[in-house]
Formats: sequence, C-alpha cells, structure tokens
Amino acid sequence: MKLVNQNQFQKSLKEFSKIEDARDQLWGRAQILIKKGFEIEAYILILATWNFARFRYFMKNFDLEEFGRVINKTKPVFNKLKKLKFEKVNLNDINLRKDIKIIYKELKKIAEQTGATKIMALKNPKLFIMWDTEIRRIYKIPNKATSTDYLEFLCKMKNIFGHIKWRNKNMPIAKAIDEYNYVKVDKIRKLRKDRLKISKKI
Repeated sequence: MKLVNQNQFQKSLKEFSKIEDARDQLWGRAQILIKKGFEIEAYILILATWNFARFRYFMKNFDLEEFGRVINKTKPVFNKLKKLKFEKVNLNDINLRKDIKIIYKELKKIAEQTGATKIMALKNPKLFIMWDTEIRRIYKIPNKATSTDYLEFLCKMKNIFGHIKWRNKNMPIAKAIDEYNYVKVDKIRKLRKDRLKISKKI
C-alpha cells in the first residue's frame, strides 16, 4: 500500500464533512451518552445507525443482558489502554496485542466484526480505528476477520498514515483515518455504480 500524502489526507477529510455531517453528529452524541453514563445506549445508537444493514439481522435475537455483560467484562481491559494514542503506540508490544485481541474477540460475539470495531473506536477513539466490509476489502483483510486480522489492519494503518502530521485537538488521528477510509470507500462505490449504469446502456 502506498503512503497517503498530507494534502490528499486533508482533502479527504474536507470531503467527509460535506457528505457525512449527520452521521458524524450521531457519533458526537454517542460520545456524550458515554460521558453521562449511558454507555450501552451509546453503543446501540451507533450500531443501529452506522451498522444498520447487519444490526437489523442480529437484532432479532439480540440479548441486552448478554450485551451488557460483555461490555462490563471488557471494561478493565479498555481501562488499561485508555491513555494510549494510535500515533504513539507500539503495536508490536506483546501485552498490548493480547489486550486488543481480548477486546475484539469478546465484542465480536455481541456485535460481529464490523460492530466490534465501532464499539472499540467509540470507547477509545484515540487508539482504535473502525472498519467495515469495503474497508477490509481495499486493505486486503479477510472478510471473516479474526483478532489477528484486526491487529494486522492497525499495523497497515500505522504504515500508511504514520507519517501524517496531525495537530487537530478536537479529533484524534485514529478518527481522521476512519474518515479518510470512508471517503475512499464512497468513491469506489460511486465508481462501481457509474460502471453499472454504463454496462446497462451498452
């Protein structure tokens, strides 16, 4: 994967603000819910709006009690990592890798692989980066992703974006990388639709 240059990165973030303002507002509201003690409600809000396609399927058998149990089980591990920042963290650290695997595996049980990373990023937006099916595809991550695959994804993000200079105090670079990835995926989807329209005309 090629490194993303500074100008390209900043340009994509401006594009994100134009196409996803409402989505980003929900993210901010979910963070407020967490600060006020409504952590489970915050996660469900994001899963139901940002991961609707999958959430509506497993919502049929959704167990709120089990959801809460897993969230509480992962809290001590999250607390160990709460001061870590993506741009400074050593992803080769054995203990860190073990903790990230624990969190991902537990959350995957209740929110699947895409939802798990959304919860992780909402809980610790300075460290974790979200993904979805399209993002996994463009970075050549297996769709049925394991905790090791998620660590590999974070390492790829570090390699691709680690040189970016970031001084925005209102947004951690981990969230900015997610916005860049979203814009990249959005462009791919639009290109795919355009090609489909052309093929139908032919």
